[in-house]
Amino acid sequence: MSNRIKREKRIVELMIALYCQDNHQDSGLCESCSDLRDYAFKRLLSCPFDEEKPVCSKCKLHCYNTNQKNKIKEVMRYSGPKMLMKYPKDTILYYYDKLKYKNHKIEING
Repeated sequence: MSNRIKREKRIVELMIALYCQDNHQDSGLCESCSDLRDYAFKRLLSCPFDEEKPVCSKCKLHCYNTNQKNKIKEVMRYSGPKMLMKYPKDTILYYYDKLKYKNHKIEING
């Protein structure tokens, strides 16, 4: 697993945990959020772009099913603005990746 995918996994896990803590329960993840995290991890691990991966919001390949896509959007809309104060390093790395791969041409091999 590339460092890029590891970083994406850490960021999505932080965002889901923040969302769940504030909206569902005080400690740990509820079943719904745990399922969403596991789904996101599965999708990240099967990403064909690996180290060249754009941030998901800028990717041309839609790998989430509609239901999970809507859930992760809700989580990101809620957690995104709070991430800078709680996890500044991860937020800066996310925006770095977003800028780095902004105009990157991605191709699907196979």
